[in-house]
Amino acid sequence: MDQFRLQILSDLHLEVERPDEPLYTYDFPASAPNLALLGDIGWTRDDRLFDWLRAQLARFETVFFVCGNHEPYGVDATVKDSMDRVKSFQQSSSGKLIVLDRTRFDVSPTLTILGCTLWSALDPDCLDILSWSLTDFKRIHGFDAASYNTLHQTDLAWLCESVEAIRRDEPHRRVVVLTHHAPTIERTGDPKYIGGPTSSAFATELTELPCWGSPVHIWAFGHTHWCCDFERNGVRVYANQRGYGTGATDFDPSKAVLL
Repeated sequence: MDQFRLQILSDLHLEVERPDEPLYTYDFPASAPNLALLGDIGWTRDDRLFDWLRAQLARFETVFFVCGNHEPYGVDATVKDSMDRVKSFQQSSSGKLIVLDRTRFDVSPTLTILGCTLWSALDPDCLDILSWSLTDFKRIHGFDAASYNTLHQTDLAWLCESVEAIRRDEPHRRVVVLTHHAPTIERTGDPKYIGGPTSSAFATELTELPCWGSPVHIWAFGHTHWCCDFERNGVRVYANQRGYGTGATDFDPSKAVLL
């Protein structure tokens, strides 16, 4: 399989009330055989999320799922609890759901998908503001800035090691990276927030690190409620995010990419 068509969506926020759309009922056209959901799809404590996912598994050959920061929201729910629920559901998917939690998935002998949440690196100079302003610390049990940064370091180390290993040992492979948080700052979110006290919770600049550049072909992400498609230092940077309310004006649920 030399080409792989993938429909990429994120930040559907099925848990959010909208006019004329009951919770967890969002429908969209299937325009590719495979679907990638890059986080903030819904709350894993709500069984309706898994009912909705079952409907997508019936429409797509493969569904890739990255947990975002909203998936664990709930009473006494931890990041691990949330991930465990998703992975338990994965076991009943007959191999059609691929949960990307520091996961490598070889699509073909020449194409690999690497995926994880990629929690961002919080700015140490803004921790006071971040500690009281980020909803994550109020809605995820036992979660704080130290936990956040530890997850970032673990995700980033895995990504760098994985890309370096493919670069060294399998140079014939093209790599697609799928994350929730953004891997570069400029043009991945609303410009008015760049440099603000909470901006480090949304994007981390990785373009000078080993996880960037060949063999990475495209890096798709969510979290910023901003759609984009551009190239940076040889890597295509892509996001197709719905967001809240009526959604981002340039969000296109039928858009797909050929990998």
